[in-house]
Amino acid sequence: MSPSADPVALLSELVSFRTDCAGGDERALAARLAELLERRGPDEVTVADVPRADGKPGSYVYARFGRPRLLVNAHLDTVPPNADWSSDPFAPRIEGDRLYALGAADTKGAIAAILAALDDARPVDTGVLFSGDEEFSSVVMRAFVAGPHRAGLERAIVCEPTNLAVGVRHRGFTAFEVGVSGPGGHSSQADTLPAPIATLARVAVALDDWGRGARALGPPGFPGMCLNLARLDGGVAFNVIPAAGRLLVSLRPPPGADTAAVTAELEALVRAAAPEATFTRLRDNAPFATRDLSAFEPLLGAPARAPIDLGFWTEAAVLASSGVDAVVLGPGDITQAHAPDEWVSIAELSRARALFRGVFQARG
Repeated sequence: MSPSADPVALLSELVSFRTDCAGGDERALAARLAELLERRGPDEVTVADVPRADGKPGSYVYARFGRPRLLVNAHLDTVPPNADWSSDPFAPRIEGDRLYALGAADTKGAIAAILAALDDARPVDTGVLFSGDEEFSSVVMRAFVAGPHRAGLERAIVCEPTNLAVGVRHRGFTAFEVGVSGPGGHSSQADTLPAPIATLARVAVALDDWGRGARALGPPGFPGMCLNLARLDGGVAFNVIPAAGRLLVSLRPPPGADTAAVTAELEALVRAAAPEATFTRLRDNAPFATRDLSAFEPLLGAPARAPIDLGFWTEAAVLASSGVDAVVLGPGDITQAHAPDEWVSIAELSRARALFRGVFQARG
């Protein structure tokens, strides 16, 4: 096996690129991945940038083999390194069967396995997408499904650390902020001036009551809406009436939930409790469920016959919302993702390579 075909060597290079959503450069890695993909004989390779709300672009690289009906996707960005790393998170460290580095499990290990598998088999009618901004706002994937490369796609394998099990359902993730303002003033006027914090407290109780009442809703395995009152703040001192306050709320609707309807219901609840409040949507990530798992069996074999539910959100939901049926699968364990001393099993990288080889051969 040549060094270029070795997933460990590939992963060791990939993790040396800093692509965390705080201080990384996605474009640099996307450009390098374009070179690596070009060597593996696609019909077309595209590198593109997508603007983000913070002014920093996200990037992706897309390789087309034939007229793609299948998409294989892994994200190239990572979270910022946790403060408790015992070594340089961007320098691969191998100990026994483990390769330690930021992104080793989430999800540069999957990228390395896919590239190595492309050395073994040239896929037919398949697209390979290495996309950025997954850990921040998913604007890259949303731009991809709104663009021309989405045409013709029927199914997708979205790589996340599942220990190579096939994930078929997960919750959505929605977040919003409620704001209340007033003139503010000296606390001796507290009996006559608006009290933003008190108003938001009443809103918070109403939302919490709603969340408690929804705990029996949802399909088996996904009870409740997981409504979380994440933050209530405002004010500057004990003797000052706050001029403004804000309440930060999140929830995780189960598969099958109509997130737009749920959010509209919660906004109406907020308006009823505080007509003067502002309501700002911050995140609207849909839940996910595979529509036709049997269609993935010729690609994935036995793992497709033992599906699992996932406890975390993935961009499979974005693809599914655009009409592309999807499953979630990749090397690594989710307990390693976002943690200090993140690692992936070298043996599992090898198994991932074999699995993706089978996927690419099945398309023939």
